Amino acid sequence: MAEWFPGFAPLPDGDGTRFRAAAGPHPALHLLLYDAPGDAAPARAVTLRRDAHFRDGTWEVRVPGVGAGQHYAWSVDGARPLLDPCAVAVSGPARFGRDDPGRPRPPRSRVNGDARFKSIVVAPPEPLAAARPRTAWRDTVIYEVHVRGFTRGGGPGAGTYAALADRAPYLRDLGVTAVELLPCHEFDDHEPRHGEGLFNFWGYSPIAWNAPNRRYAADAGAYDGPVREFRAMAEALHRAGIELFLDVVFNHTGELDAAGPVWHGKALDRERFYLVQPRTGDLANLTGCGNTVRAQHPAMRAMIRDSLRWWVHGLGVDGFRFDLAAILARDADGALLDDPPLLREIEEDPLLSGVKLIAEAWDAADGYLVPRWPGGARWAVWNDRFRDDVRSAWLREGPAATLATRLCGSSDLFRGPLRGVNYVTAHDGFTLRDVVSYDRKHNLANGEKNRDGHSHSVSWNHGVEGPARNAATAAARDRSRRNLVASLLLAQGVPMLLAGDEIGRTQAGNNNAWCHDGPLTWLDWSGLEDDAAFHRFVKGLLRLRKECPALRRAAFLEGGDAGDVRWFGPDGDGPDWDGDAFGYRLSGRAEHTGTEGDGPDVAVLVNVGDDACTFALPRGRWRVRVDTAAEPPGDLPAEASPRESTWTLEGRSLAVLLSASMPK
Repeated sequence: MAEWFPGFAPLPDGDGTRFRAAAGPHPALHLLLYDAPGDAAPARAVTLRRDAHFRDGTWEVRVPGVGAGQHYAWSVDGARPLLDPCAVAVSGPARFGRDDPGRPRPPRSRVNGDARFKSIVVAPPEPLAAARPRTAWRDTVIYEVHVRGFTRGGGPGAGTYAALADRAPYLRDLGVTAVELLPCHEFDDHEPRHGEGLFNFWGYSPIAWNAPNRRYAADAGAYDGPVREFRAMAEALHRAGIELFLDVVFNHTGELDAAGPVWHGKALDRERFYLVQPRTGDLANLTGCGNTVRAQHPAMRAMIRDSLRWWVHGLGVDGFRFDLAAILARDADGALLDDPPLLREIEEDPLLSGVKLIAEAWDAADGYLVPRWPGGARWAVWNDRFRDDVRSAWLREGPAATLATRLCGSSDLFRGPLRGVNYVTAHDGFTLRDVVSYDRKHNLANGEKNRDGHSHSVSWNHGVEGPARNAATAAARDRSRRNLVASLLLAQGVPMLLAGDEIGRTQAGNNNAWCHDGPLTWLDWSGLEDDAAFHRFVKGLLRLRKECPALRRAAFLEGGDAGDVRWFGPDGDGPDWDGDAFGYRLSGRAEHTGTEGDGPDVAVLVNVGDDACTFALPRGRWRVRVDTAAEPPGDLPAEASPRESTWTLEGRSLAVLLSASMPK
């Protein structure tokens, strides 16, 4: 057996298959075997007895004559078919939550009546052929992507893993080094609160953690089609030098609350899968999704580690972003732990060595752990304070001193700059264009009377809500976009871009578009032409970041006479941190950057105020490489004469200068 194949997934073995299930000490457990995916009744059932097949919390049986492609289900009562939570493939309707046309929807407790959804036996695939890029953290630039949303707007095989693979050359040309996919496991997209045509699009409602989603596969009818196509996408990205990260959801499942559907865990072993409130016996809801996974239970820890191994070695994933990861730091009573066993085991697992680990270090309760994430040195953390503080500085007159802290790696939050994943936009919230076009959310299309989504967006419409009505407003918004993305890509730490921001993607002011599978969330690729100037600007900044080791440090900056950073105000002396303008010079010498060779010194000038100011430049000869106040193509000057003394910086803008003694 391959060590990385999920331990609870059925494993073909010669002329039979070994089945295992994490379930409670029921009198019996039933394995239902089906001849075809559409069969309502099993061809045969294998009954597992507690005295013969149950040991140490695990049920196990080997069934002769069963191999890859076999459809199956578990059952506690011999009647209700349950999906295998550890299956690597499932069959059934394309949407978990959608019934056949004209067919009444069954009660939620009988959501899988007639075994419309089944698990499938899949043999461990051969090792992947393409070498992994293994990009260093300091060189990593993440691009957050929804497989279907990124590709549904055009091109062959739209909406599929294959279509994303075809976009690998675009991603390489842009300059990103990793794509981070929103959840790709099988998930329940039924949302009873919403109207017709609204479904869970993002995927944060897992049903089968290990099964690549069939809706993103061109050949979803083949029992192993999604597995093969996900692997092919991973290899295409690897050949392009791009790593593949996956957003994983181990904090809750699509079984929701007590009134929600029963897919597996509620029936197999409710108190093993979920946190239960001791006084009432109800499912604890620390996620805002109806239930909370009991992450520290030994069986759940094993299932989670097995799932990660499978995605890495079976499917080609290079890193993970853990959704609502504070749940993974809670004990059986829901209390936050200082040293959670699950986090330690993930970090120390030899089969997960070299895998990048990223935590969304909060949950829907009191678990905000960004400044004190209890994982070890291998973990990075989403830096939501970077998002809010950078937006505030450029759009809401936030303090310049806080912006300086964020640009230099957020030493108030982390033990090193590479421990923070910086972003100004993500799937949850406004797109970059909408951040500069809307003061308030416009979520009526979500069917919740605009009550959903954050009301504190830290955005600015530049005087007009929605599309710009004149050239001046459009130009001001473009300058703000340049300021925001420049702050992101010049900052110390690991930057993350939201897919489509580089070509002006908009969601019409919707800051919570999780339930839309349509033009609102599909990337409109006409932006490559319509927003070509900004696309060029983002590409140029990514090239600049790659050229300058001083922008990609592994250690915090140190000041002083012999340090690697010198701060200054417009007059050349120390900055006034109560003011609007400051500058800093970063040393590009190898002894400071920790790289093999010297790079250029970098001077960054920042002015968050409305009025222009003139900076006395540090000693030396400088070439201007970025000027966010200039209209394209002047925002990235192709040729600039060396400057030795001063530079006038317009209000609400920043500039980047490189030492002229180094190559441009």
